[in-house]
Amino acid sequence: MIYSLEQFRQFTPKRSTYGLFGWPLGHTMSPELHAQLFDAAHIEADYIAIAVPPEDLEEALKLAQEKLQGINVTIPHKKSVIPLLDEVEPNAAGLHSVNTIHFKNGRSIGYNTDIFGFAATLEKDNVELRGRKTVLLGYGGAAAVMAYHCVASGAHLFITGRSLDKARALRTQLLCTFPHAKIGVCTRRHIPKDTQIIINGTPLGMFPHEEKTPLYFLPHKTEYVFDAIYNPPLTSVMCLAHSRKTRVRNGLYMLIMQAAAAQTIWNGTQFDPSTCDSIHRRVLAKMAVKRLHEKHHKRNLVLCGFMGSGKTTVGRRLSRLTGFKHIDADIYLEEKENRKISDIFASDGEQAFRDLETKYLREICKTDGAVISLGGGAILRPENVEIIKENGFLIHLDTPFFRIIKNLSNSTSRPLLDKSGNKLAETRRLYNSRKNIYRHAADKSVRSPKLSELIDSLLQCI
Repeated sequence: MIYSLEQFRQFTPKRSTYGLFGWPLGHTMSPELHAQLFDAAHIEADYIAIAVPPEDLEEALKLAQEKLQGINVTIPHKKSVIPLLDEVEPNAAGLHSVNTIHFKNGRSIGYNTDIFGFAATLEKDNVELRGRKTVLLGYGGAAAVMAYHCVASGAHLFITGRSLDKARALRTQLLCTFPHAKIGVCTRRHIPKDTQIIINGTPLGMFPHEEKTPLYFLPHKTEYVFDAIYNPPLTSVMCLAHSRKTRVRNGLYMLIMQAAAAQTIWNGTQFDPSTCDSIHRRVLAKMAVKRLHEKHHKRNLVLCGFMGSGKTTVGRRLSRLTGFKHIDADIYLEEKENRKISDIFASDGEQAFRDLETKYLREICKTDGAVISLGGGAILRPENVEIIKENGFLIHLDTPFFRIIKNLSNSTSRPLLDKSGNKLAETRRLYNSRKNIYRHAADKSVRSPKLSELIDSLLQCI
């Protein structure tokens, strides 16, 4: 829940509570993230988000000091909160940006954990900054933190944005600390052609204005793109990257790592990398659900694809991550009819089975909050696609053919293949005849031979 300032005035915590200040806050995943971190650390605590207009920041901070143990601050409060604090940790003072505040012994102490989150993200992706031409888009609080780390790590940094005066001001600020650093300022049209790393520190492209972008092209030598935005998971800047030669990363892992560092400040808790990776996937799943509702206005996730593409396996995994129930459409039909699909094919024929499939899809798709795994031929009828899309976001599992063959190798219950003298040839024929139908019917297609990568791609496509 996101509290208004008026609601926060009336708020009384029931146990140790932490919070987030920002304006606006419709996109935030911080409450879900911190709930995961508290759970991993076995700490009984709550985390709330409060929408604080800039003009009310001082009042809100006083209320927080009375009611909360600590807060995070995000856009647009990271700089403006500094004069209101009793103490600012030296690194945060040097960065001119505070994102974490600890209320301790009646005092408010400001820290910056963004820099830790950014550094941890680059380390995870094995990105070397020293000597690399790096372009930073933006010059605000988050951008300044990332600029500081880039320069401290020896990058050749170029700062760009709508206001070159603000970009020059950030350059001057950095040179005060790093007088021998290589820092340039450029317009967005004159980004160096041999740029290797692009970093977006602006809010352009953030939900709900996902069509906006701070950049319209990437230099052809770009190797890595980092966007501090995490909603949408695939940002407008990331979408500019060539999928085969440019690695990309959104800001969700940075958010998780800075949040973990904040909890270390508040409670002394430490989190190992595997815990953070697990939390990353769960938070990504929660954000996918949030986007399913708010962006796509749908209630269910629906998986289509060729037989053996992994729809049931993926559906079960998604169910655990999202908290949605899982419905396998074929199993649902068999339970309702009290007989196997192969028996329906044998006794009544394919047409009768397809009629039953449509009948039960009408029932299934009225569900609210489900991951639905379809049968391989379910979307062959346009009527079925209409039924599915009325309340569901349809995702095609574009599983490579060699993986499908491996998955089907031990199957003995595929009516369309069981009568074939050459199963491999018949499988390929069916696959080729259907693959474009799946792609055209689906809202999104995802492809990977590895299950973990497929799950991540699927969650990010929503």
